[in-house]
Amino acid sequence: MDSDSKFMKRALFLISFAIILIFVLYNIVMVVDIIGRFISIISPFILGLVIAFIFNGPMRFLEKKIFGKKGVFKKLSPGLKRVISYIITLTIIVFIFLLISFIIIPELINTLQDLINKSSSYIEKVQEFVTIIIENNPQLMEWASFVDFDWDQLKNNSIEFTKNSIIGVLESTLNISMTIVSGTITFALAFVFSIYVLFQKEKLTRQMKKLILAFCNKKVSQKIFYISNLSNRVFSSFLYGQVLESIILGTLFFVAMSIFKFPYPLMISVTIGVTSIIPIFGAFVGALIGVFLLVVIDAKMALWFVIMFIIIQQIEGNLIYPFVAGKASGLPSIWILVAVTVGGSLMGVLGILLFIPIFSILYTLLSESVNRRLKKDS
Repeated sequence: MDSDSKFMKRALFLISFAIILIFVLYNIVMVVDIIGRFISIISPFILGLVIAFIFNGPMRFLEKKIFGKKGVFKKLSPGLKRVISYIITLTIIVFIFLLISFIIIPELINTLQDLINKSSSYIEKVQEFVTIIIENNPQLMEWASFVDFDWDQLKNNSIEFTKNSIIGVLESTLNISMTIVSGTITFALAFVFSIYVLFQKEKLTRQMKKLILAFCNKKVSQKIFYISNLSNRVFSSFLYGQVLESIILGTLFFVAMSIFKFPYPLMISVTIGVTSIIPIFGAFVGALIGVFLLVVIDAKMALWFVIMFIIIQQIEGNLIYPFVAGKASGLPSIWILVAVTVGGSLMGVLGILLFIPIFSILYTLLSESVNRRLKKDS
């Protein structure tokens, strides 16, 4: 009777699943639209969870190391410890944004203005170079006579193009700013929700465990708890490892560029530091931007910058990264490349950042399952 009952349950489950799948495939546009609207409705809460996840790492460190049993302020009440930890974490994050606003943005404006001013002299150098080549090669004089270069017009067009490009960047920045302003309410709601999650995380965790235990058997519940803990550990290690590695890489470039008197050291170092948060390809994107900024001033200096980039990349990749973030994902290099490719194709930069820890979780679970089966068969 029991076997017949289990067979009927499985049959009903498969039939129900097949019906739902057929309905989804026949109404895929409607289903995608409904999912999109649902995500839009709960987006403040998703954003709140992301904010809480980012804040949770520094807060947990402060609560354990500074305000823990062996800390200096161990006699404070748990509630006060959490409030102080939150204030310190919030202050650090706000300070970072202010640092970007009051140091990096003015540096960016100065860099763009400098490029405009130097573009004229750059065109003049090109003009002198072409003239010397033509004068030293008489066979080119006949060809050059058919071509009438208006260097002044070329110079003016270059300056105008640079100005229009900067105006386009500023317009894009303004549009982004308007989008940010329009989303203020959403962010405020997400921020308040994140505070609630951070201050009530133990209570919320107990409630979720009770809910899972109420609707799932013990074996399934333990598996869910294990996957949740694994996901939290992997995502935390990957996120904070990438951020720390980016800070170290940006600092290395700033020190090296300052020592060797490269122009725009702060601008280029911050760009490389920010873009290197994206695994594998990010630092190279930042380096390309640096080469573009330097080649306008001096092509030889840009070449030396490329050499310096290769050297720092080798030092960082072989000595620093393995100890900071290299082991955080737990993935072999080939699977990191696959995760970056798949994630970037599906969701862009966000997909690259998400798919490495997701692949790491799946890789860990699959490895444990394979080892368990091999051990059982032996």
